[in-house]
Amino acid sequence: MKVYHQVVLWAQILSIIVCIDAHGLFSATAPSTTCGYGTHLNNDTLACQCNNALCSTREFNASKVHIAGLFDELGFDWGREIFDFTISLLNDHNNGWHDDILNDGTEIIATVADAGCDPGIAVPAYWDLKTSWGQPLHGVIGCRCSGASIAVSRIAGLEDIPVVSMSSSSAQLSDIIDFSSFFRLVGPDNSRGQVGALVTLLQSFGWDRVSVINTDTQYTKDLATAFGNTWTGDIAHIHTVSIRPDGTVEDTSVDQALDGVPVDDPRVNSRIIVLIAHHQHAYPILQRAQQRNFQPDTVWVGADAWTGQFFGSDTEWMPDIPGYIGVVPYRNNDSHLHDFLNRLQNHQKATQTTTPSISPASGSAAEDTTFPSLPSYAAETMVDSIVALTMAISSLNPGERADGKKIITALSQTNFTGVSGPVSFTPEGDRANPRYSVLNLPTRGKEWENVGFITPGAIGEGVNALDICWASIGCDQQEAPSDEYPVPPEKLQTWVIAVITTISLLVVALAAKYWRSHEKKKRLKTNISEMQKKMEAMKTIDTELLDLDKQVEEAKRRQASLILQRANLQEMPSTWSSSGETLVEVTPDDDQYWSIHNKLKETMSNAWISKVWRVQNTSLWTYYSFHKDRLTMIDIDHNERHVWHGTSSLDPSIIYNDQQDGFMMQFSGMGFWGRGIYFANNSSYSDSYSYKPSENTQSDRPRSNKGEREMFLAKLLVGNEIFMNRDESNSRAQECARLTVPPTDANSGLKYNTVTGETGGSQVWVVYENGRAYPDYLIRYYKGKRDPKRTPFETREEAVQRTKRYSNNPKTKDVLPEFKSIIAVPAPKGFVTWEYHDNGWKPYGNTAQDALETAYQSFVGTNNTGIYKVQVQGGEWVYEVDLKTFVQTNIEHSAHAKRDVRRNTSL
Repeated sequence: MKVYHQVVLWAQILSIIVCIDAHGLFSATAPSTTCGYGTHLNNDTLACQCNNALCSTREFNASKVHIAGLFDELGFDWGREIFDFTISLLNDHNNGWHDDILNDGTEIIATVADAGCDPGIAVPAYWDLKTSWGQPLHGVIGCRCSGASIAVSRIAGLEDIPVVSMSSSSAQLSDIIDFSSFFRLVGPDNSRGQVGALVTLLQSFGWDRVSVINTDTQYTKDLATAFGNTWTGDIAHIHTVSIRPDGTVEDTSVDQALDGVPVDDPRVNSRIIVLIAHHQHAYPILQRAQQRNFQPDTVWVGADAWTGQFFGSDTEWMPDIPGYIGVVPYRNNDSHLHDFLNRLQNHQKATQTTTPSISPASGSAAEDTTFPSLPSYAAETMVDSIVALTMAISSLNPGERADGKKIITALSQTNFTGVSGPVSFTPEGDRANPRYSVLNLPTRGKEWENVGFITPGAIGEGVNALDICWASIGCDQQEAPSDEYPVPPEKLQTWVIAVITTISLLVVALAAKYWRSHEKKKRLKTNISEMQKKMEAMKTIDTELLDLDKQVEEAKRRQASLILQRANLQEMPSTWSSSGETLVEVTPDDDQYWSIHNKLKETMSNAWISKVWRVQNTSLWTYYSFHKDRLTMIDIDHNERHVWHGTSSLDPSIIYNDQQDGFMMQFSGMGFWGRGIYFANNSSYSDSYSYKPSENTQSDRPRSNKGEREMFLAKLLVGNEIFMNRDESNSRAQECARLTVPPTDANSGLKYNTVTGETGGSQVWVVYENGRAYPDYLIRYYKGKRDPKRTPFETREEAVQRTKRYSNNPKTKDVLPEFKSIIAVPAPKGFVTWEYHDNGWKPYGNTAQDALETAYQSFVGTNNTGIYKVQVQGGEWVYEVDLKTFVQTNIEHSAHAKRDVRRNTSL
């Protein structure tokens, strides 16, 4: 069903694109009351409205601007009130609040739809606005959550409809290729945003050693990965805490995280623990640590997901001075915020709006008629999101306001001081120079306090240790506590002390002698002068390196654009069928089935195949081919292998249905050779990590039988590999376990592409990047006695005899090449047609027919030992046909595309 809904959605999007192309929805035309084809005039709104979902309005009332709010009303229970009030302020051009925005008689028409913080809810909600609201959509304010924003922005970007989010922070949204119309009022979750703020906060206190504990939600794992990539100091310990299916933390996993902290070794331990978790998970972890009396002077540093929040009303378990600190998006407190808040409060009083006020410490509710303050930083950024969008639209002439590209350009140039502070955007659509407030919990049962602010990269600015209360230490401290514990000195033996004393006396004597030497002083001055010159030269080099970094960033953007163009030129494998499905079953009458059968049984003689599916994923194959060509361009042998991979508890459909990476580092765990994607030569090794499909699972694969397992036979671009024997020594094993990238090849100066080693009786390969492996086949198998219902044929010969697919010629009887090889054999004369496979079998032209048959008869006449390659012309290309393998190769196209060939004598 999931695949079906995706197909329907993209079919609708393509229909919209066709309509845009046909009717010019975003063309800058003068306003008129004449409606285009497939539309009618709405007498209530005096605007053109679509008759159905497959049309677009050519012209409409230019005196109205239509903006939709798209956010989850459960998470933002205050969202609709703030949204509607901001729109009403902008529509009133005599209240002294942004009166210059759309003050040409234009009215803002607004509506709100629930996005549910879920792509599955947000996309239909957006589609409803496009097809049922009955108005041309100028822009969207939302969504709150990154997953919903990613889904909606991909679709809106196809129509150049700007989407301005108040809080979505995923680093993925900074991709201007995939999200060309997306803007946000917060920074991304990487070094330019929240992660950079966390790292800068730690560095501002002089800390360079931390431990990291994160939960296993996708958001927190991505944030922890970004932190690890940005942090330049030491990490004493890192652990991921498991979350149960009911959403609660697993106590044993928390105990494992705490037990792993090296508290008994002050040489490597750290007082600082960065906790990356949502608030409903962070506080149970902190409570568990308190119950165990774990390292009471620990400084817990939090991410935005739990900093400033509470979970439940019970805080009695906390220490008297929790001392928790963390960062949240900047909470503004200047005149712009107070002006807006006063206007909102007066409005609430005038309309007798009652708003529940919740005390974070007690959790009790009390009646209040006004907001004492804006309920969240997202309320500030929601207001400024609306102002930024309407300000951009206002800067255009009325006749240009239907042009989404012009609105996007105007948005990128927007610059003003808003409720949340200074507002402008980077070229990627992120908020420029984002600030983050630093919060501290000084006392149990009290509220979090704002103790300063931090800007990513600005170390030491905006925060002072004197303003912070520290766990077990207290408040009003001139300096932050050290991140490291003091290491007690080792007691020296008497003879060692004597040697050190003697050496010290000799050093003092020598130093005095050289100090008295005038010539030595002159030499020292000369050395200092030369050193200063070297420092100046190094400074010049550093400047050039910074310029090169900027060029590299620009090259990466260009690379992303070229990859998209490449996909349109990429040829697919010749073994693929014309089926539009991602999974195509390989049956026992196919050579590929028995090649896989033999490879499976090489190390698992009691294994039998139930099903084999070929994975035909165009996006993944394009990405894989790009990496293959990249190796070719830098003159590295592909070293392509067929290897096994088990997905453990991860459903293989997540890999073969993915449209970007397939095998992903995000799903990888720590192994003997560090965190990477592992592949094995032996099927028996990957069997230990194979996936056990549920007998009741509903998916695009049939239900499994008891005892069946699944794993991939994948193509892997090994490239330049290095063998690392972890059994060589303990230090070697530790070096392997710490790997995050392959080591550097001393000969080329480049990093190896792949690390290989041996474990569990099998050679394994480990890659540390996405895209270098393709899930070629998915195999479902079982072990033990063969079940004829699931495995009807025990051998290939039995399958051949039953299906009568192969000739009885002894030259072909025992030939089973790897995945594709057909040996030419004589065939009866008469009516013969040579055909190639391209979405079905198609005949060659007459000239090519004669050339192929002549060459074939000559080849057969030499008992299959003569010339077996012949070139033929087909359209504008020249092809080479191999009469041994019956494969045609386009020798003029850069991709050298291959297709199957057959000699059809059935006529």
